Amino acid sequence: MSLKHAILGFLSYLPLSGYDLKKAFDNSVQHFWPANQSQIYRTLAELEEGGFVTKEIVEREERLDMKIYHVTETGRAELHAWLTTPQPERDDREPFLIQVYFGGQVSDGEILKVMKHKLNEVEERLAVYESVYQMIQNTPQRIHDPRAIFLSVLTLEAGYVNNQSIAAWLKSAIERVEKKKYKIKIGEK
Repeated sequence: MSLKHAILGFLSYLPLSGYDLKKAFDNSVQHFWPANQSQIYRTLAELEEGGFVTKEIVEREERLDMKIYHVTETGRAELHAWLTTPQPERDDREPFLIQVYFGGQVSDGEILKVMKHKLNEVEERLAVYESVYQMIQNTPQRIHDPRAIFLSVLTLEAGYVNNQSIAAWLKSAIERVEKKKYKIKIGEK
């Protein structure tokens, strides 16, 4: 996924300022596609230069003028083409699993420390998913298309389910290392 397409996606729902785009990222897709303010503004400039968005200047007396971005037909066509094109498999490199793979070279206490740290990260991520879901439930939606809302929340569900699975595996792995029960559980019911 590219930041360009995520921005076009947000703008396809409604025109937004760069500041509002940052809030949209933080309140919806940050669990799998975070973006910082400078990346957003840099990409907006590229999108405008490419004819994918237009910029409307809203003058304000007491503050700086506000720039509102609108997706163009060219931008909608680009987003549509991207949405309907299968994407290449992502890079699944996971440094933590390399640590576990070669963990036989360190003590149980040392590898347990690494595993428990990873479990803490996963549990924190699960808490973020839960809070994002609660926020979605308790905030009036600016998008009034139930299908679009459903599909967007499915991404949150995917992250939650994947991380629940990782947390369960980590808890089981930690327990087996602590009890020195070095048994693999692939295919067991």
